[in-house]
Amino acid sequence: MTTIDTTRPAVSHYLGLSGAHLVPTTASLLTQRHLAVAVEARAMLCIHGDVGLGKTLAVNITLWDLAPHTTLWLECRKGAPLTTLCTALFRVLGLPGEPPDKVDDCTPLFEEALADQHRVLVCDEAQGLSKQSLDYLRMLWDSEAVRPTIVFVGGENCLQRIRSRPALFSRILLFQQYQPLTPDEVLARLPKYHALWENVPAPDLLWVNDLVCHGNFRNWAKVTFHLQHALEHDKPAPPWFSRDTVRMILSYLDTSVRSQSSTAPGYL
Repeated sequence: MTTIDTTRPAVSHYLGLSGAHLVPTTASLLTQRHLAVAVEARAMLCIHGDVGLGKTLAVNITLWDLAPHTTLWLECRKGAPLTTLCTALFRVLGLPGEPPDKVDDCTPLFEEALADQHRVLVCDEAQGLSKQSLDYLRMLWDSEAVRPTIVFVGGENCLQRIRSRPALFSRILLFQQYQPLTPDEVLARLPKYHALWENVPAPDLLWVNDLVCHGNFRNWAKVTFHLQHALEHDKPAPPWFSRDTVRMILSYLDTSVRSQSSTAPGYL
């Protein structure tokens, strides 16, 4: 059965990467600004972009500081119907008993709970919401007595999904599209992100970015994880830094790529 996860997310690095640090980017700083505006104005906000660029992490970290006790998280599953959204809202609002079977019976319960305290509702992977669910959230927001701040977070098709609901699209105050890190940001942020990159020359950092990472923080986390593991566990440990080591790691991430080393650890 399709469900919506209402678990409060942990603020952690991808893969639980040891030694990684949170580093602000141009995009994450803009997210902080937009969320502060949206919370104060009780507005709706849409943050969209390709996977692995740090959208969800930036939203979660900001709201942990900005509205730690009033933020509700919904991680949406593809194709989740309106009844599933209502069940998730019932649970995340902490309402007593069991959720009603009919949407119309749920609505007054939600309105009462939301009117009692201003809430921030984060819909992660929002492209998974059905059109009926998007319309329902817009309807809840339309009531001035209720009006939660609603944050839609998702991939590029999230924006397309919202555009398909003109009434919702026209009401969203702020849109932000996440883009890959620029070369200047790679040089400025990666040495602060992890000590492995502190003393790597700029041309080599940009080479890794062009070859493997493409300005995507999740890709950088994968490469860093494999490099750190190789340095700690492989016998003999590979040299750091060398482009051959990175090529070896790339062969782990993309099986269409062959390591140039015939003795690459983990390969027969």
